[in-house]
Amino acid sequence: MNKQQGFTLIELTIVTIILGILAVSAIPKFTNLSSDARLATLKGMEGALRSGVNLIHAKAVITHQDVNPIKNKFIVANIDGIKMTLHSGYPDGNWINGVRYAISLDDVDFLSSPNLICDADWCGRGDQKRLPSTGEVIIHGQIAKVYPRGYSWNNQCGVYYINRYDGSKPEIGLETKHCK
Repeated sequence: MNKQQGFTLIELTIVTIILGILAVSAIPKFTNLSSDARLATLKGMEGALRSGVNLIHAKAVITHQDVNPIKNKFIVANIDGIKMTLHSGYPDGNWINGVRYAISLDDVDFLSSPNLICDADWCGRGDQKRLPSTGEVIIHGQIAKVYPRGYSWNNQCGVYYINRYDGSKPEIGLETKHCK
């Protein structure tokens, strides 16, 4: 006689409970990955911006385009065939003529209003006087920011660039409070 064996209801219930416990403990680890990925992407953009700014500054120094004879004035420099506005050898915080050249911006859209939501992979805006995260107002200088899809200038999620026009190295940092 052929004896058939199968799982009892108790065995199936125990396996289901164990799988449920494993799923409940694993889900929080995976749900946090999207914010970790966004932060990693922002750090990558911060590194790209920092490297680009340093490269432009080095080329400006080498070609003697880092100092304007008229103190505290901008110069229009020709760096690798691209005309850009520099102050103290660093890209100006103006988006159109300055800082956008520090990173490859073929994929970055310029947004004319601080309230517009970015619908490209990256968007940028410059020539600002106030940084959303600190509320600090820059009187002698300009602020630019690159931010990802789904955010605006006013959201605290992006990479900022501050050129203070005092000859100091620009400040580059992250705003991450509103990043999800």
